Amino acid sequence: MWRISVSLLALQCIFFVNSKAQLLVGPVASVGVSKVFLFDHSNYDYFKTLPSLNLDGGVMASMVVHKNYVLNAQLLYSYRTKNIQGVPGANSDPIYSFKSTMHYIELPIFYVVEFKSQSGNASGHGGRVKTYNWFVGGGPTISYWLSYKSRLRSSILQEGYIDHADYTAAFGEEDPRVHPPVLTEDKEYIPEANRFQFAINITGGLAFEPVGLHKIVTFAQFSIAQTFFAKQDVYLPGGNVDVLRSKNHIFKISVAYLFDTKIATAKKGKSTKGSTGQKKRR
Repeated sequence: MWRISVSLLALQCIFFVNSKAQLLVGPVASVGVSKVFLFDHSNYDYFKTLPSLNLDGGVMASMVVHKNYVLNAQLLYSYRTKNIQGVPGANSDPIYSFKSTMHYIELPIFYVVEFKSQSGNASGHGGRVKTYNWFVGGGPTISYWLSYKSRLRSSILQEGYIDHADYTAAFGEEDPRVHPPVLTEDKEYIPEANRFQFAINITGGLAFEPVGLHKIVTFAQFSIAQTFFAKQDVYLPGGNVDVLRSKNHIFKISVAYLFDTKIATAKKGKSTKGSTGQKKRR
């Protein structure tokens, strides 16, 4: 999967550098919901996952590659949350609650096919026709996991008269503690964390051009994760566990406001100047 993502990223850079097509750039923001899916079926008897908030913000670039085919790319700062609860049962902890906040840098790349549509009536005096494009497509998302903070509530903590414990992740570090740590320990060591994570996103939406060259794009994305948070679950002080052999799927709605960089016009002008100069020299 990572080889495909890197190859698509390289192709994207080549298109941006060499293409004379119209390039649109502007801010993008999104709000969505994410849900963790457990990999080990044995965990189903102990844990359940709940939908959580997902927020993104950053920059989007859009370029027509060929006719109706458009290449889009985003550079995002992403805020995600994770919510895992205990399942009432004889062998599980009904009080268990593990809520986390995560920060990522993300690069979604998606190719779409656009189709032009019209609404309104052009016939008669004062008739108006509104045009818009609707599109569908997909591609990879490359993410880098920046930080991870969690709050745990459990029966083990309550037995020690502790309401909750807060943890900050130490990525790529082995637990240096020799003796069993106290319940209030605030470090979560994740030696096999997958800092780079990959997903496949499916996209669909609408694009409008109400103000000259400016373009408003609204779209929905469903991101299907391909990477676990970590290769192994992590055991916390007292025998509590953070279920990290799991994947995070996301559904979000995004809005982008794009401006024409006029790169295509500039390149065309330079080409014309060069040919005119050559004719004059002759």
